[in-house]
Amino acid sequence: MSEAHHCRQFVRLPAGPGFDEALKSALSDPEVASLLLPAGLQADERMRAAVQKIQAADRPALVVDDLTLRAALQADGVHLTDSSAVRAVRAKLGDGLTIGVECPLERHACMVAAEDGADYVAVRVTAGTLDEAEELLAWWHEVMTTPIVALIDVPAGFETLRSYADFVSPPL
Repeated sequence: MSEAHHCRQFVRLPAGPGFDEALKSALSDPEVASLLLPAGLQADERMRAAVQKIQAADRPALVVDDLTLRAALQADGVHLTDSSAVRAVRAKLGDGLTIGVECPLERHACMVAAEDGADYVAVRVTAGTLDEAEELLAWWHEVMTTPIVALIDVPAGFETLRSYADFVSPPL
């Protein structure tokens, strides 16, 4: 591992009453690189204002799966939960917007998503997959150039994963 490796945060904003506080906290943290809006949002003035705040802080605002919502909010890209959709979404959105994708915890699936045009790949890390995730992240760090995000759903092992991931998303 290179001494220059620096892992930043990929913040998944919560739905519901904690949203505003989480947004404020994320925007005040210089280690936060991008923000993922929660799934199921409406394109209302509150969400448009949130996207504008994120962008004013020079960070990308990403929407889960919904291309219509992405356009309505003028978000910077989408975070796909279906890794088989990358190629079609890239064809539809072109190269100007960010496309990230959550992949199964498998080298091949992550490589295919990157080859299909994903700007980043993401893998979910649970208590039961911590060792497997660490192995994949270490390998990816050494071999691949497409950034990888560890979507961490367990507090243990956070620092170890930061050693290999380009971005970590702490538990909600």
